[in-house]
Amino acid sequence: MAGEICGLGEDIPGAAPRTVAVERLNAGDHACLWFGGARGEEERWALRAAYAIAGITRGERVVFFVEPGTEGEGLDRLASFGVPMGGTVGGALGGSPGRPYAAGRVEVVGTVPGYVPGRGLDNAARIDHWVTLTRQSAALGFAGVRAAGDMGWASSPEVGSGQLTAYEVALTPVLAKLRLAAMCEYDRERFPAERYDGVLAAHPLHVLPLPGALHASREGDVLRLSGDADLATRFAFEDAVRDAVRQPGLTAIDLTGLAFIDAYCVRALLRLGAGVALECTAAQHRLLGLCGVVEVRTEPAGRPTLRVRGCGG
Repeated sequence: MAGEICGLGEDIPGAAPRTVAVERLNAGDHACLWFGGARGEEERWALRAAYAIAGITRGERVVFFVEPGTEGEGLDRLASFGVPMGGTVGGALGGSPGRPYAAGRVEVVGTVPGYVPGRGLDNAARIDHWVTLTRQSAALGFAGVRAAGDMGWASSPEVGSGQLTAYEVALTPVLAKLRLAAMCEYDRERFPAERYDGVLAAHPLHVLPLPGALHASREGDVLRLSGDADLATRFAFEDAVRDAVRQPGLTAIDLTGLAFIDAYCVRALLRLGAGVALECTAAQHRLLGLCGVVEVRTEPAGRPTLRVRGCGG
């Protein structure tokens, strides 16, 4: 049977935050990570490691902002998850002095730009910090910057919900312009439930909190998938696709939030009818091509339309 594959889809203005795998965060993205529970801290370090490795691979400067006094522990935890370490504690951003920053390596710092305990948050100063960091990193020869920050400090009484949400909303276009990727980490045990909706809505992206998991959500006529589609999740993947197809009105399946998809799951997609489009990344496009993609010469909405040919099995 045939199906249609389209290029990278765009987020719908005003839509709920889109859930993506941490590996899929790109330059200019602004994402929120809510963590917690018995294994929340361990899972957060696994996500941080994946985030760091993605940045190292791209030649980016990777900076983690952690609780003051935990910088050394942070480097050790990242190394334990396989992150190649060549940076220093403190380094170029403050803290204890160290060796010159090594290209493609990770830096862990314990400062909170724009925030002074007892005085509160200076939104403008914090945003100015990201501008300065980006310019400094470009001068050092980095391909870009990706940062992740523990937002525990924002749970203090002097940081109001309205101010925090306003900061996060204002940060999104700044990051997009700077091409700086940022992951804001919120511990659900430190933030009351009433602050959740505002903070989450202020971020265009929501990071899947469990490494290797699969997330599926139906948004209108589109099924959005994120995480990993592999041996561990293939049955959940098949169920999600099958359920979406059974419901009326499905026109597209968005694969761009997936960090990985294996051939088994691709074959499940190839059984779709011709009326269902697949939104995919360039790498996913290549994999689908190995299973029999034939390009059609029309280009609706400025994007090439591709057609899947049944690959058998």
